[in-house]
Amino acid sequence: MGRLVAGKFSRAERARQRLTINLDDAALTPATQQRYYLALRKVLPFVEQCRCEEELDPQVCKWVRLMWRQGEPLLTIGDGLSALHFFQPWMKRRIPHAWRLFSTWRRLEIPARAPPLTQRIVRGLAAYEMILGNFEMSALLLLSFHCLLRTGELLALNPSDLLLGEDSGIVSLQSTKSGKRNAATEAISITDTVTLEAVRNLLACRKALTSGNFPLWNSSPAAFRRRFAQLCNIFGLDHLQFRPYSLRRGGATDLFQQTQSMEAALIRGRWESSRVARIYIYISDGLSHLPKLTLSNRTQSMLEACYFLDPLRG
Repeated sequence: MGRLVAGKFSRAERARQRLTINLDDAALTPATQQRYYLALRKVLPFVEQCRCEEELDPQVCKWVRLMWRQGEPLLTIGDGLSALHFFQPWMKRRIPHAWRLFSTWRRLEIPARAPPLTQRIVRGLAAYEMILGNFEMSALLLLSFHCLLRTGELLALNPSDLLLGEDSGIVSLQSTKSGKRNAATEAISITDTVTLEAVRNLLACRKALTSGNFPLWNSSPAAFRRRFAQLCNIFGLDHLQFRPYSLRRGGATDLFQQTQSMEAALIRGRWESSRVARIYIYISDGLSHLPKLTLSNRTQSMLEACYFLDPLRG
C-alpha cells in the first residue's frame, strides 16, 4: 500500500482513495496480520472459556503452559499476546502473569539467530552468481549486505526505487517497520563500488529486456531462500547455518568493525535503540571472525577462485 499525501488531493479524492483502505488493518503489515491471526486461532479457544474478566489471565496462562509443553516456538506466544492487546485494547494490563511466563520462557530459550556473513563470503557468492549470469541474485546479495536490508525489504525493491550516480547511489524503501512508525520513506546510500556496479549491471539488463518496473527479484521469496540455501551448500557453508537475514547481520557487524561506531550501525540499520541493535550485531571480535576460521580448504579455494574471476572486480 502506497502512502497518501493529504495535501495533494481534494476532499473527494481523499475519500475515494480511502475506500480501499481499512484504517484498523493499516496499522499492521500484511505479514504481521497473518502471524497475529494464526496465533489468535490457537489462543482464542482458551479466552472463550472465560466466564468473567478475572478468569482471563489464568486461561491465557493455561494456553502458554500448553504451548510450552507441546514445543511451540516462542514467537507464537508473543504474537498471541500482542494480538489480544491489538484487537482488544481493554485487555492491556489484564494478563500480567501470562506476560511474565512469556518473559521466563524468553530467558530460558536462547533464540537461534542468523549468524553474520562476512564480506569475503558475500562477495564470493555474488561473484559466483555473476559468472553464471544470475545477475539478480548477485546484485541482491551485495545490496542486502551493504545496505543492511531486511529480506522482505530487499525482495520488495523495484528498479524505480534505485537512483544511481557515477560514484554512489540511493535505495528508497517504500514500506519499512521504522518508516511506518515515523510516517516517512527511508533511504539508504550505496557507496560500495562493487555493489554499485552489480546493481548498475542488473538495471542495464532489465532495460535491455524491457521488463518494466517489476521487482528486482522476479520470483517468489521462497525461491530466493532456496537459491540462498543452494549457494551455501555449493560453497560448503551448511555447517555455519547462514540464512538470508545473515546478510543484514553481517553487513551491520562489518560496518561496526570498520567504524567502531554503534551509532553508524544504528542509523544505517534503522534500529530504534542501541539495545536492540546490540542483539543483531556481533560486538565480540572473536565471534564475528568465527566464520573465517571455520571455512574448509575447499570453501576457501572456491571463494578465492570466484574473487579472481569476478567480472566486477576492479
